[in-house]
Amino acid sequence: MKKIIIFLTVAASALFAGCTNLDEIYYSEISQNIYFQTKDNVYAALARPYTKWRGTHEFSPWMLQEIVTDEFCVTQKGTDYESGGVYRQLHWHTWDPDHIHVYNTYFQMGEGISYALAMIKELSNVDYVALGLTEKDRQDHILQLRVLVAYSYLRALDYFGGMPIYKEFTMNEVPRSTAKETFDYVEGILLEAISESSSLPKKKKGDLQTGWVDQGIAATCLMRLYFNAQVYIGEPRFDECAKLCQDIMDGKYGYYALEETWNAPFGFENEKSCESIWLCASQYAKNQISWDYERFNHYGAATYYDIDGSGGSNGAHLQPSLAPDGTQYDFNIGRPFSRFNDQDLRKRGYVYNGNKQYEGMFLFGKQERITSDGRKVSCIGAREYMGEVITFVDQVAQFKKLGKEYNSASELPSNITTGEENSGVRLVKRPIPNMSDRTLKYNPDYVIMRYAEVLYTLAECKYRSGDKQGAADLINSVRKRNFAGGMDPDPLTVENLNKYRFLQEWMTEFLSEHRRRTDLRRWNAYTNEEWWDHKVSDHHRELFPIPQKTISASNAELKQNPGYGGNEMSPEDAGLFYVPDVE
Repeated sequence: MKKIIIFLTVAASALFAGCTNLDEIYYSEISQNIYFQTKDNVYAALARPYTKWRGTHEFSPWMLQEIVTDEFCVTQKGTDYESGGVYRQLHWHTWDPDHIHVYNTYFQMGEGISYALAMIKELSNVDYVALGLTEKDRQDHILQLRVLVAYSYLRALDYFGGMPIYKEFTMNEVPRSTAKETFDYVEGILLEAISESSSLPKKKKGDLQTGWVDQGIAATCLMRLYFNAQVYIGEPRFDECAKLCQDIMDGKYGYYALEETWNAPFGFENEKSCESIWLCASQYAKNQISWDYERFNHYGAATYYDIDGSGGSNGAHLQPSLAPDGTQYDFNIGRPFSRFNDQDLRKRGYVYNGNKQYEGMFLFGKQERITSDGRKVSCIGAREYMGEVITFVDQVAQFKKLGKEYNSASELPSNITTGEENSGVRLVKRPIPNMSDRTLKYNPDYVIMRYAEVLYTLAECKYRSGDKQGAADLINSVRKRNFAGGMDPDPLTVENLNKYRFLQEWMTEFLSEHRRRTDLRRWNAYTNEEWWDHKVSDHHRELFPIPQKTISASNAELKQNPGYGGNEMSPEDAGLFYVPDVE
């Protein structure tokens, strides 16, 4: 198995990073008979590409969906997070083809594709029957892997437009295909995965969400593809998307339902949630996914949580709703914390109450509390607020300079370079236990897809078709669980539902769930709107560049995206379109 893993690592480089130094590794030397001796070996090998699929949800891909939008930012805090300007470039839309997080994202999508393709080739030659499995098992495993390929291509299409299309594993590089060709390839795989002859199972009521691909996952991927088709290929496919949404809701591809509480889809046992469509498994002992804790949390947050063994780098936080003097910004979008109604149960300070129960979704205000056993725990400053209890504010400014360099808060500049260690509200979407339940740490599985997305997607399709009431009813059916007794003080109505309210609803329900940039693009608001410390940007920023490192190392012709210089693809072939306003 070690040889297989080494081979797959090199394969990922060869397909998507231009690495061609393969002299010491030969696929023919990997003997299937050495490794595949039991059916457990088959499942262990099948799981390997899922580890790279998990990697497509790490910090770099997340930033290219969230930091580049109106939701989050990584402010420079003194000498912390200066990093050559890589974070401000994302915020200001001034990245270039050499940007490290653009490269990381491109490579991680490529790993997801190449690992799955290589394992398809490997499993195609295994004698399943001799190992106590069936040919139907093989079909299921290979189709699962093909859906992983489709998923990574779907996300790559969103980030980069048309991609080099590999339909089977090969060490030969291929040039970029058009966005339409990439779209069609993804669509073909997903249609097969939900067809009548599909070997994939359907989730039943009471089933755990294990992470293995099933028909509901494939259907939701296809829903996303159709939902954003106007962005990807310039062709609206909202009618097909709406039908697929309804089929998912009707149980055609498995059993899913809305949870009664807002936090059940994210809790410590969310694999049991009826709302879970696709989760990325996580566990404390294995620490599969922890970047969200590390990046969102202050250096001293573990003390406040009353949990040990965790380090925060105090990086990402919500963009501010308030100017330094306390007045609220008036941008049409952005201001995420202020978009939550004050009665919203999610807009409480996060507290773990024990026995897997918790409340609130944010850290804000003074970070000091009394534990259930009477101890005072605090988050203590380590930079500007050395020795002081940290108070997180919904602002970005260097308040410690008041009375020294500035006379009043209204004089303080507020931008991506003027943060302090207490800047910004922090998100706690995956709950964190205390020491009494420390074995639960990182146990909440990382949410990839959930049933609420299907309802919101159908709502937007209805809105676009003119059915505002139908759209409002669907979103209200989700919103009500965010308020005590289901009493929503600000439900959607035909009168108040418009472009900006829709974008607000997508923001508050799916904050940080790897989708904000996509939603803004669909509403023509990504390069055409302003938000905190961000001006309208050039249209070619709708797509990220193909990394120059990849182009330079490749033996195939990898054309660049429009606007980034060099041998560029045409806008239509790349997948760069002007999306009309809905209103």
